Amino acid sequence: MSFHDPAALLLLLPLTIIFISRLRRSNAEQIRFPAMDLLERLPITPRQRIASALPFARGAAIILMVLALARPQLLVREVSVTSRGIDLVLALDISTSMLAMDRAAGKDGKARLQIAKDVMRDFIAKRDGDRIAVVAFAARPYPVAPLTLDHQWLNSAIEQLNTGAIEDGTAVGDALLTAVNRLRTSPAKSRSVLLVTDGRNNAGAVAPAVAAQAAKALGIKVHTIGIGANGVAVFPVENPLGGITYREVKADLDVATLSDISRTTGGRFFLATDADTLGSIFREIDRLEKRPIEEKVSNSAQEMLTPLLLTAIVLMLAETIIRATWLRRVP
Repeated sequence: MSFHDPAALLLLLPLTIIFISRLRRSNAEQIRFPAMDLLERLPITPRQRIASALPFARGAAIILMVLALARPQLLVREVSVTSRGIDLVLALDISTSMLAMDRAAGKDGKARLQIAKDVMRDFIAKRDGDRIAVVAFAARPYPVAPLTLDHQWLNSAIEQLNTGAIEDGTAVGDALLTAVNRLRTSPAKSRSVLLVTDGRNNAGAVAPAVAAQAAKALGIKVHTIGIGANGVAVFPVENPLGGITYREVKADLDVATLSDISRTTGGRFFLATDADTLGSIFREIDRLEKRPIEEKVSNSAQEMLTPLLLTAIVLMLAETIIRATWLRRVP
C-alpha cells in the first residue's frame, strides 16, 4: 500500500494528543461515593460497555478520515502472458518395413509402427496450444490431418494408420515436401517437421536434399528420427500353411541422408534403436520445441479513499445515534 498525499498523515499526531487528553479529562470527572465496594459488586451492563467504547468509535472515525485524506492506494500488479503456439507436422513412415520389431524385444514385442504411434500420442498430449498436422508416407505421401488444435481427433487419426494403405516404398523427399507445404502459409513464428522413418529414399519424384532446401528457404526446421540401426530386425511373414512366421531381415536405414536433412534446416537427427530410445527422443524434441512466451507486467493503483470515508461516516452516525437515543443523558 502507498499514499498519494502522505503529508496528511501528520494530522494524526495532534489529533491523537487531543483524543488522549479528552479521554483523561472524562475519566477525571467522577462522583465521590462513600462505599465503593458496593458499586464494585454490581455487574457491568451492556449499556456501560457501549458507553465506554463510544469515544474510541469516534476516534477511529477521525483516524479513518485522516487516512482517507492521505489517499491510500493498493498497487495491483497485472501480468498478461501471451503464448504463441508452434506449428508442427509429424511425418510418419508407414511402409511395410515399419512392421519390423527390435530383435531384443523378441516375437512378443511391438512393431516399429505401433511404437511410433504410441510415442507420438504421448508427445501430442504435452503440446497444448500447438497446431499439429500429420503426413503419412510410403511410396507416396498421404496428408492424414491438417494443422489442428483438436489433439483428440488427431490421435484417433494416427491410431488408424496401417501399412498397406499406400503402395510400398519410402518416398522421404516427397513426404518432406508435403509436410513443408503444410507449413508454408502458417503465421506461427516457429514451424517444425518431425520426420520418422526406418528406411532410405527409394521412391517419389523429389530428392530429400531438394525438399530440405525448400524447408530451409521457408525457415522451417526439420528433426529427423531414424528407427533401427544397421543390423538385423525381426519381420513378420505370412506362412503359406497358415499363421505368421518371423524371419530376420537386415535394416536399411539411410543415416547420412537423414542427418543431412536436419543439418541443412537447423534441426537435429536422432537414432532410435528401441522403444525407450524413441520415447526419450520425443521428450528431447518436446524440450527443444518449446513455445515462446511473452510476459507483460503493468501496475495499477486501486483507490481506498471511498471505503475509508464510508466506514468513518458509518462509525460517526452510529456513535451519534447511540448517544442521542439509548445513551441519552437527561440534564
